[in-house]
Amino acid sequence: MRSFIRWTAGLLLLACVTVGVAMWQLRARDAMKAWDPDVARARNAPLPVRTVKVDTKELEETIGGTAVTFPAETATISIPLSSSQATDREVKQVNARQGTVVKKGDVLVTFEPTIFQQTVKQRQALAAKAQQEVNTYTSLHKSKAASAIQVKDAEAALETAKLDLSLAERDLRLCQITSPIDGVVEQLDVVPGMRIAGGGVLAVVHKLDPIYIQMDYPMERLDALRLGQEAEVNLDAFAQESFKGKVIRIPPIVSTKTRVLPIMIEAPNPDNRIKAGISGFARIKTSKPKATTIPPVAVIKKQEKAMVVCVENNHAKLREVHTGSLTQTGEIEVLDGLKNGDEVVIFGHDSIKENDVVNADWKQWTHRDFPQQ
Repeated sequence: MRSFIRWTAGLLLLACVTVGVAMWQLRARDAMKAWDPDVARARNAPLPVRTVKVDTKELEETIGGTAVTFPAETATISIPLSSSQATDREVKQVNARQGTVVKKGDVLVTFEPTIFQQTVKQRQALAAKAQQEVNTYTSLHKSKAASAIQVKDAEAALETAKLDLSLAERDLRLCQITSPIDGVVEQLDVVPGMRIAGGGVLAVVHKLDPIYIQMDYPMERLDALRLGQEAEVNLDAFAQESFKGKVIRIPPIVSTKTRVLPIMIEAPNPDNRIKAGISGFARIKTSKPKATTIPPVAVIKKQEKAMVVCVENNHAKLREVHTGSLTQTGEIEVLDGLKNGDEVVIFGHDSIKENDVVNADWKQWTHRDFPQQ
């Protein structure tokens, strides 16, 4: 008896399932007919579509580009030609080497000063003699014992003597070469006893704190670039770290070959950890207060044009738009072609033609209680 009841219940359950599947298939078939564009047009019925409302909002975006580090300043120190008969200088003491961290005013190299001290004394004597001659000729001219030309010649000789003395004093001061900036020594290849000719490069000092990062900023996003914008930099030599900086320099010319603008970012670099010449990648965060975005599925590509289908008075209207890049939220920016409040089709637009009657009521054509977007 129990077996008969179980068998009967099973048959009833199977029958119910079969009827349910058959009804679902019939409903699905009817729905597919209703969704078929040709059938809908033949019946004068609206095509079912899903739409979203166009809205403007603040758009945050991150723009990236390759980067390389540079010194904030570079000082190239050279020795000018001597004003005396001494054509070179003898190195007396070296206080720095390649890689030495120096402060502004630190002595890098000291030269033997004896010959330059003697030259200063000689030219001081010549300047004093020239001054005395000016005084003498001026006094004689007052008593009409000397001509005005003789006074002028004495004054010119005095000015020449003062100039020679000033050059000799400069040569003496250059017996101590100091760093003009805070930085790190890159080049200083001299040793005590070495003789250095005037006119050659003696040392190169780089300022690395702060460090500069040159970023190849894409030309297409220049509208979002501003001085002072924050930047995040990742360098190949520091794979597990990121560095914060800000945009400090925007050059006026874009490279026509690479279509990038080499902007400069400044970042703190305590203890000179970051060296110049390191490659990496920089990112700049930008925002637009009134940006228009739509889902990418709403955009139709037709012959290199971007088109969208708008719904106006329950009719489909094709409209050309100009789009930007994808945003972090997965939407695409629309630069022009749409305005706030427009209704754009995101489902069912593949077969829609201009001026087709459409039904954008999601609940009605799906017979489901899904929220309207």
